[in-house]
Parts: sequence; C-alpha cells; structure tokens
Amino acid sequence: MAGRNRGLLVALLCGCMMALAQATVLPTDLEAKVGASYEPADADERALWQGLARLEKGILNSPQRLIAPELDTYIRGVVERLLDRPAPDLRIYLMRDATPNAAMLPSGMMIVNTGLLARVRSEAQLAAVLAHEAGHYFRRHSLDLLRDNRRNSAMASSMASQISSYGESEIGWKQIDQVIAMSRTRFSRDLESEADAYGLMLMARAGYRPRAAFEMWEQLSDERRASAAARNKRYSDATNSELSTHPPTKGRMTDLADTADLLAAKGGVKGSDRRDEWTAVIQPYQALLLQELIYLNDPGASLYLLESEAKNGWTGLLRFNEGEVYRLRNAKGDDAKAASAYAAATTQADVPPEAWRSHGYALLKSGNKAEAHEALNRYLAMKPEAPDAAMIRFTMTPKVTTEKTSAIGGPLTLNPDPHWKKLPGSESETRWEQVWTWNGPQFDRMAVIGGLPDGKAIVFHERGADQQVPPFRADMGALDLTSMLEVSYRLRGITVFDIESVEPVDFLGGAGVRVRYHYASGIVIPKKGDCVMRVIDQKFYAMKLESLADRFDEVAPEFDQLAMSARLSMQ
Repeated sequence: MAGRNRGLLVALLCGCMMALAQATVLPTDLEAKVGASYEPADADERALWQGLARLEKGILNSPQRLIAPELDTYIRGVVERLLDRPAPDLRIYLMRDATPNAAMLPSGMMIVNTGLLARVRSEAQLAAVLAHEAGHYFRRHSLDLLRDNRRNSAMASSMASQISSYGESEIGWKQIDQVIAMSRTRFSRDLESEADAYGLMLMARAGYRPRAAFEMWEQLSDERRASAAARNKRYSDATNSELSTHPPTKGRMTDLADTADLLAAKGGVKGSDRRDEWTAVIQPYQALLLQELIYLNDPGASLYLLESEAKNGWTGLLRFNEGEVYRLRNAKGDDAKAASAYAAATTQADVPPEAWRSHGYALLKSGNKAEAHEALNRYLAMKPEAPDAAMIRFTMTPKVTTEKTSAIGGPLTLNPDPHWKKLPGSESETRWEQVWTWNGPQFDRMAVIGGLPDGKAIVFHERGADQQVPPFRADMGALDLTSMLEVSYRLRGITVFDIESVEPVDFLGGAGVRVRYHYASGIVIPKKGDCVMRVIDQKFYAMKLESLADRFDEVAPEFDQLAMSARLSMQ
C-alpha cells in the first residue's frame, strides 16, 4: 500500500515538473473569448464579478481617485481605437498611485495608476500597456487564474493525503510547496506572454507602432538599474526568480521586439507614436505626476525619469523637480546642485511658482537675503493663496528674539489629560518617539518626537530600502521640514498627501512650523493630520496628530491644548 501511495505521489510531482518544462509558442492571432456586452457565463465568473462590484463601489468615491474627465475621455479613445469599436460598458478609474501599473478587470472596469502616466512618453506607449491589459481581459485570464488556484489547492490536498499514509521523512512539505508554487508560476508566466502577444496584435491593427511596447519595458528596466546604481547596489531582476509570476524581463523584451518587428513587416506599416497628442493631454497633470514620484525619494530613478523627459529640452518644471530630487536626497554637495537647478528653472518661460519659492529658500541658506526675499515675493505674487503663504511672509518678517525657554534641547515633557492613552512601543518606531491615542488607535494617533539628533530619520526604515526618508538636518527650514514630513507618509504607502496650510506657530516657547494636511489610507479611508515642529539646539521636536477625517474635529482641540502645554525639561 505504501509503495502504491508513494508511486502516486511521485507521479503527481513528475507531472508538475513536466508541465513546468514545457515551452509554449504563442500565436499572434489569438481569438477573443469576450465579445461586446459580455455577461458572466457560470457561477465562477458571477462570483468574480460580484467581488469586483464591491471593489468598484469603493473606488467610485475613493479619495485616491483622480477626477480628470479629459484624461478619462482620452484613455477611452485609446482603448476604443485598440478594440476598433465603441466600448460603452468600459469604466475608467484613474488612481493616484506612483507605481507604473494598470488593469482591465473582467467586469469592464479599468484602473490606470498615475505612476504609469508619469512614465509614458507617447500615446503608443500608453496603448502598449492598455493593449496588454486588454489581452488579459479578452482571454479571460482572471477566470483562468481563479480556477488554477482551485486546482492547486486540490493538488495540495491530494499530496497531503498521500504523504500522511507513509510519513513525512521521504519528501518534505517544503518541496511540495515549491512544486505547487512553480506550477502556478509557470501558468501565470504563460498568461503574461499570451497577453503580450494579444496586445501587440491589437496595437498593430490599431495603427500604433508595436515596438513601443518593447521601449516601455526598456525604460522601466533602465529606471530600476538607475535606482540601484545611485545606491551603489547591484541591480537584481526579480523576474529571474523561478517563483516570479512574470516572465524574465530580458527574454520578455526580446519576445516583444521580435513579435513587433514581425507584425510591422507583415502589415507593411511602421505605425505611429502620436507623441504630440499625448504631450498635449498630459501637460496639465505633469506637475502632480512628478511630485508623486519624486517624493518617494528614490533619487536614481527620479533623475533617470527627468533626464528621459528632458531629451527634447529641459523645461522650468523639469529643472525645478531636478532641484527637488537633490534637496530631498540632501547628500554632500546636494545643496549646491539643488540651488543651481532652481536658478535654472527661474530662467525658463514655464517656470512653476514653486521654483521661485525653492530658489528663495536656497538663497536664504547661502546668506543672500535681498535676492531671497525678491524670489519669495515673486512666488507670492504668482500664488497669493498658496498653502504656505503665511509661513513665507513670516520668514521674511524681521524677527525680535523673545524666547521663553533656553535654546538647550532637553527632554520633551507633557501633562496629558487622563483621556490620552499611551500605546506600547513597536518595532516601527524610533527610540525618540512616543505614540498616544484619544479615542483608540483605529480612530486617531498622536506621535511625539523628542530630541531627534542631526542625521537621524523621523521614522524607522530598513537601512537597505530603495527609498529613504530624508534624514533630519539641523539647518532645515520650514520647506525642508514640511517635505521631510510628506516623504515619511509616501514611503509608508500613502499615495495621496495634500497640504492644506503651512503656518508659523508658537511651540515649546518659540517660533515653530505647523503643517495641516489630509491624506488617504487605502482606497476608502480619508484622513487628516496636524503636525507642529521645531528645531532646538540642533535637535528636532514634533507633535503629530492623525485621525479619521470625520473624527478629526473631535480630537483636534485636545491635541492643540496638549501641544501648547508641552515643555522642555532642563538637562
């Protein structure tokens, strides 16, 4: 009996390995499994659509959603050009997320991340990504994956029953898990390759240049290499792993290029890029898209993207964002690089108002007060209702020192109402941080940072992480402190972070900075925040409140009272 069981188990494992070894040559004339006005055909599909309907309900009014009707219309036009027919059932949702991704889901819902739009250089490149996603949609890959997961679960159960009949010593659970994972991986890779082939077919038929798909992948690969190089790290392609659900990038790019050349030769037409059309429609959103990327503080990737965009000439917006990359990185010599980029931005016809602000702060840091004030005043003239207008005016106002405490930074002491409850420390906190709550951590959190020294980060992160929060520096002013706060959120996965105001505030007996903001945690949870901060004796002190947006007004007065009563103890 044991021998027969063992033979069955070995047969199962060998069958899996044979499936992994098989290579599939995909045709470029794949038939669509979904037509116009398609409805789910069976119970599996109906369950899948019901789940997607719940997701879409959350997305519909999500604070993460970018409301941009003209972009929606433009993307719809690209999809309909690819399909060669109207798509009245298609619902397009632009989501504020800096990752380069898109998805066309079985129910007719399409999600496009702003991170993809930031990296696209032509309509043909956008069409390449959307055509790939359409390939998943028309070939019903979501349903295939759902059923494959069920098959793998059944296979795991069968293996478990076989293994229990003769003991675990002959073959380990780890090997079984790996075989199942590799089977799923091979299946997923085949679907990705199939979607690539189908997408290229759609591109060629619609008159787009099919090689734009290869070029899009080449850009993404080069961006990752630039990111690694800037951190003095060796580039590692995760798709080379046996457990990757996507084909290895190098081979995938070769397939894309070869298939594109074949289609172009077969059709006798090179196809168009429609670069000018894309440039015109995306220009109003470029500032937002670049900020989302650059505030992830991945300098190598950001500089690569800016330099790629600038191949047709540097603009004021691009030069400004180049300065932002250096200012956020804040490495040795970056002050001078940032100042140079800001100055260059102000010479361009399309100079954004923020470039004058950053140029002014850079001049202040270098001691050039007169020109700094001129630059800051130009910023206020261009943007009189700017969120940080009050802080700018305060910066330019002559100061009379009226410190109520010594300039020696000691421990920050609080006298909280008993309603405030201190939360246990966690591994994600720095040793300079305490966390409190008023209504419970699921509703609100108050972080207190006391005496963070020069060179340390305000949040804990892995030393080798691709993106880093700018370390605190004792010479940071209001702009740098505000940016440091924003990056700390974006690196926690917060994709929407909008500043409401930056104002001077009396904190710990002297002039500090107050930042009020709102952000989104996930697709359905709007939140608000308030942070007061100050640099004393080359150390950073701050109190920060985070709360559900609809509960913020309840706890904000308690936070204000506690912040006003905070004191430094003498060392």
